[in-house]
Amino acid sequence: MAKLRPNRKPVFFWQGALILLPVVVLAAVSLVSLRQDSRAAEADARRRASENAQSLARAVRSSVNDELQRFLTLQNVWTLDLFSASQPYVSNAPDTQLNADVEKWERDFPGLTLADLAVPQGKILSDGRQIEPPDFPIVPTPPKWFRELSPAQKCRWEDLRSAASPADSKARQEAFLTNQPSEDARDAAFFLAFRPDQILGGARPLATETGVSFQDIACYRLLSATDAELSTPLLNSVWNQAFESPSFIAQKLLDLAGGLTNRADAASRQKYLWMRTYWSCQSRARECLGPIRDLPDLKPWKPLWWSHWTRRGETLAILQAMTFVNPGVDSAGDSLSGQGYQVWFVPRAVVEAIFTKALTENRFLIPDYAAPALAVEGWPLPLRGAFATADGKDLLGRSELRAGSSFAQDAIRFDLEFFLTSRDQMLSAERRRARLFAGLILGTAFAALAGLVAARRAFYRQLELNEMKSNFVSSVSHELRAPIASVRLMAENLERGKIPEAPRQREYFGFIVQECRRLSALIENVLDFSRIEQGRKQYEFEPTDVLAMARTTARLMAPCAAEKGVKLETDGVEPPAAPIELNVDGRALQQALVNLIDNAIKHSPAGETVTIGVERREGTAPVVGLYVADHGPGIPAEEHDKIFERFYRRGSELRRETQGVGIGLSVVRHVVAAHGGRVLVQSAAGQGSRFTIELPARSQHE
Repeated sequence: MAKLRPNRKPVFFWQGALILLPVVVLAAVSLVSLRQDSRAAEADARRRASENAQSLARAVRSSVNDELQRFLTLQNVWTLDLFSASQPYVSNAPDTQLNADVEKWERDFPGLTLADLAVPQGKILSDGRQIEPPDFPIVPTPPKWFRELSPAQKCRWEDLRSAASPADSKARQEAFLTNQPSEDARDAAFFLAFRPDQILGGARPLATETGVSFQDIACYRLLSATDAELSTPLLNSVWNQAFESPSFIAQKLLDLAGGLTNRADAASRQKYLWMRTYWSCQSRARECLGPIRDLPDLKPWKPLWWSHWTRRGETLAILQAMTFVNPGVDSAGDSLSGQGYQVWFVPRAVVEAIFTKALTENRFLIPDYAAPALAVEGWPLPLRGAFATADGKDLLGRSELRAGSSFAQDAIRFDLEFFLTSRDQMLSAERRRARLFAGLILGTAFAALAGLVAARRAFYRQLELNEMKSNFVSSVSHELRAPIASVRLMAENLERGKIPEAPRQREYFGFIVQECRRLSALIENVLDFSRIEQGRKQYEFEPTDVLAMARTTARLMAPCAAEKGVKLETDGVEPPAAPIELNVDGRALQQALVNLIDNAIKHSPAGETVTIGVERREGTAPVVGLYVADHGPGIPAEEHDKIFERFYRRGSELRRETQGVGIGLSVVRHVVAAHGGRVLVQSAAGQGSRFTIELPARSQHE
């Protein structure tokens, strides 16, 4: 039986030999491999272009997500602000900060004006009926009460309509009512005797026999009067008829009101301008919703995000599946409740500008020999700026991704492609390399020898650095992931309205604050540790009341303790205890105390108590001690020194249940040492722990 040789430990010698071997082989076969190298260079360039297309698509998606979120938020807030400002009896004016945000957005996207592009959100049901903006028939139809009149009632109605005098009208009205018409028909008979201002002053909306409402007719008559003035009540009537109960003559009412602005005060003229602007926005929304309502994709109802071009590719509509409960009734009186979609609109010009900006920001990923081509939801977008025009012949790479925002999660599909523009430019480096090949071989051999030495040195150093980096990044990533996931989940629930109860909302907000505080503490520790490791940590010593600092820190950590079900107590720090003033860096010392308290809370079972205290010991060298005591599992004596080492954490990764990255106590020790003090540990397995920060009663930095 052959004896197996023991495995030898790999050494760098053989790796060095492998580094030098390609140089020798290259020198031997270089003259016969130039043609193959050219082909390989072309294949490599195409591969890199394909990889760059993937990388560019991901970078574009990230930028588009941010800019799309920014635009949708700004558009939504702007239209809501315009809606509020345009109401006659509302004194609100457009928000100053919002105007600044709009101006900044328009500076970032020159040539685009939000007022000319903004489209309010729309709401439609899956059967195509429109909820918002309110829908109205283009051609009026006789109302139900008129269609249900009997022949005798219709005859009496015609007599009433043709009355020549008030007295005659009164008699014919009584004759019509004796035929017992419906309630709406009776109200219509009474409306005939009302003045326009009486109809607009409180009567419920009701349509005439032609389908036009009495309110529309009354508003029209008031606006058409020779002595009409655009007063606030009249402007409010125009608002109600144009936005609350719109009809096919709403545009006409707005035009008539516009003709009266020369007889109105400055405030009414401004209200009218805002009202007109909001009407234009709603008209754009209605125009965009028209094609969507006829889409076969609305049914069956899809509980997903999706998007569709409208107005012949001029506006991108992003649809969010929703269920509407009691949003109102349509023009026929039927309920609009049910499954449908909330629709967000992004004008094509904005889509082009956002994608162009994203490509410009990541232009370094576009090879010199390639030109990008972009299509959003199947529609090609022309790229502004100094981008080469893609000829669509020689495809180098393609990537298809989805973009969106918190409003529209991955709703927009876009395709990014690279096309070859110049083969000579693609292979220019290879051709220069061929001309200099002989000289490069000699230089490569020398560089390989020098690189061999450097690579050996870097090899072992990199192994050490990789291990340290991997451990640290793994720990930090684990600690950051949990609170971020928790905050995101609760924020999404709040944003989607899944938590309508106010107490639950406050509870969620409290949890979000706690997780953010936890993240802040972790980041502060990492930053402090980085400064300490780089020797850049500086301290600002000033007189500080240690008792007040301890009280403040206890109150700061109280919510964290409550979250874990741990009781936080103080000992000797509350008034009337006399202040203890030391010359220390209060912020750094507080951070050290926070780290100790946080460790105590994490290691304490629910229902236990963590005590924070301050004690002063007199003697030849008086000291002030800040201690934190818990009733946790304790620390064995042999590990009292190890716990202050960086990245050290007790137990194995599989058995560890507490959070942290192993740098908190290292930071505490450094901070206390910088103050001329020390950290004491009193602990044993199963007996809890007590950490004490001892500081000289008279600091050496005074």
